[in-house]
Amino acid sequence: MLASIIPVFLVIMLGVAIRQFRWLPDEFFPSVEKFSYFIAFPALLFTGTARLKFEGRMVSELALATLLPTFIVVGVALLALLFWRGLPDASRSSVVQGAMRPNSYFGIAVSTLFFPPQTASLVMLALALCLPVVNMLSILALAWWSGSKADLGKVAAMLGKNPIILSTLAGMIASLSGLALPAPLTNTLDILGKSALALGLVCVGSGLVFSRDGLRPMALGLTSALKLLLMPLIAAWVCLTFGVSPAVTLAACFYCALPTAPNAYIMARQMGGDARLMASLITLQTLLAALTVPASKGFLALMGG
Repeated sequence: MLASIIPVFLVIMLGVAIRQFRWLPDEFFPSVEKFSYFIAFPALLFTGTARLKFEGRMVSELALATLLPTFIVVGVALLALLFWRGLPDASRSSVVQGAMRPNSYFGIAVSTLFFPPQTASLVMLALALCLPVVNMLSILALAWWSGSKADLGKVAAMLGKNPIILSTLAGMIASLSGLALPAPLTNTLDILGKSALALGLVCVGSGLVFSRDGLRPMALGLTSALKLLLMPLIAAWVCLTFGVSPAVTLAACFYCALPTAPNAYIMARQMGGDARLMASLITLQTLLAALTVPASKGFLALMGG
């Protein structure tokens, strides 16, 4: 898997270099992020999911193997925060976000390079199942600790218009219905989807922060351990306990081992969270993922899977 991760990191570091050395105008990244989020990334998700041949049991197994570890890790984080004196409220919301949110671009880029199409599509499906849940939990955490008021109606409307969720649901419908899409359409979507990975990873790199000012080492260490170590271990245990199929087990453990999402920084900044801590968590976990993501397979061997 390391041979699949190194190219991903090289593209991320290209984004770092573009930002640091100002090779392109500052307006480049917001425009690319918007294009990738609303057009290229949904195209990738739709085609990947539409080609997946899955059964209802596969969806239920994947939901169990990804959502249950998410809820358990959130519970552990909340328990730790209950006894954590002196940590500002804004930082608490960033700990919750950093402990559960997955980096979609990183996950899809590595999975499409390393896994067979069936497993890579299951990773996409895991993202579609979990993104609404982790987004809702993030908003609730920010509202609770940052003094923002969460309008659940607006949150529901936002999730209902989310292009990532909609494109994956559309792909599931196309797959289940057996609909044969025209070749020119699928080829066009494939071209757009391939661009999403490169553009998304470059944008991930542009958002990494390498300053030590205002660091919270304990928060960084605990949150990263929850996300990169505990969550995939719990996923492996859930899969082995409930007899989940091997393909779903691999996809679930990989999903749970992903570093935290760059979008968490934007949400923290907009809703009064600790954006500085969030940026540090994104940077640290992205770097550590070179070690922890390949270990997602080792978690299964460790537990006898």
